[in-house]
Amino acid sequence: MINLKIDLRQIWHRSLSFKIAASYLLLLIILIVTLPILPLAYQPNELDLQYTFAEPFTKGNGAWHWLGTDVLGRDVWANILYGAQSALLVSFPVMLFSTSLGLVIGMSAGYFGNDGLKISRATVPVTLLALFAIFYYGLYLPLNFYKLALPSSYIWLSLLALAVILLLLYKVLLPLLNRWRYTAANILLPLDYLVLRFTEALTSVPRLLLVLALASFMQPSVVLLSVIFAATFWTSTARLARAEMLKIKQLPFFEAGRSLGVPEAHLLIKHALPNMLGPVIVTFTFGIAGLLALESTLSFLGIGVPGSFVSWGRTIAGIRSNTSAWWLVVFPGAALAATVWSLQTISYHLLNHFEERKQL
Repeated sequence: MINLKIDLRQIWHRSLSFKIAASYLLLLIILIVTLPILPLAYQPNELDLQYTFAEPFTKGNGAWHWLGTDVLGRDVWANILYGAQSALLVSFPVMLFSTSLGLVIGMSAGYFGNDGLKISRATVPVTLLALFAIFYYGLYLPLNFYKLALPSSYIWLSLLALAVILLLLYKVLLPLLNRWRYTAANILLPLDYLVLRFTEALTSVPRLLLVLALASFMQPSVVLLSVIFAATFWTSTARLARAEMLKIKQLPFFEAGRSLGVPEAHLLIKHALPNMLGPVIVTFTFGIAGLLALESTLSFLGIGVPGSFVSWGRTIAGIRSNTSAWWLVVFPGAALAATVWSLQTISYHLLNHFEERKQL
């Protein structure tokens, strides 16, 4: 079991690179949080057409462009700050959801295996209907309502309809089906096999190709892009959680708890989860770094995101219009590289710390 505060303090005192990386990320988070009250002279999408491709330290219409401008006269400094905010608002919630989903799936697969989970025959069709309802009312309709700029009440109505349908499926239909002997009979669910095959199938399709395929017939949308990321980034966490669960399940204290009849939820949440938080935190930070790089790549290529979306990748893409505008690459590229380096450095030190502690 880990104590994250003590672990971070130990790494802080013995590693200079960890101090630099953590200090940079802390400063970046402070800038993002205080961004609405910062006295910026320009907004990220504000055009200053008289000063297109202005070099750094150029005075525009009443204010300085400290880091220059792009092809449309947009201030690079403002775009770097708001690009950091966009990167955080996309990567952190997506990775948090993906990590949570991967934990649930991976822990379940490792704990139950192929012969530890029994469900009634009625549960199979009810669950399939529930998954279809989640996809249609929880994803498809809200995304289309958002794309059509309809009032948010339409989205909430769709989610309310989803909740009602799930309630009817599991509180009305499932008990009715379980009244028949055939549908109430239990069957073994090879959960571990299904999870492994599904993760292999999902990881075999490159995310960039998936985004390209969806972008060919759907309007660019940050929400849609976030959904794609959330639906594909959970696989690494699931595999890690499954492997850790298989090891924890063999430990004496865990076997003793199972033999004493301790509830499965208590074993998983109170005993298994704290013992795998270390590797999961490492995967989480590595995942955020990968998301930042992928989001910037898509913004640079102009795929999957609207042109008004403020991103480091969009600013770097301006170099294609003027290859001599070096500031369009150097400043946002340095911010992206420093952020990814900081996240990977923190992940590296956390991983080494947890590995050293295992060997003690």
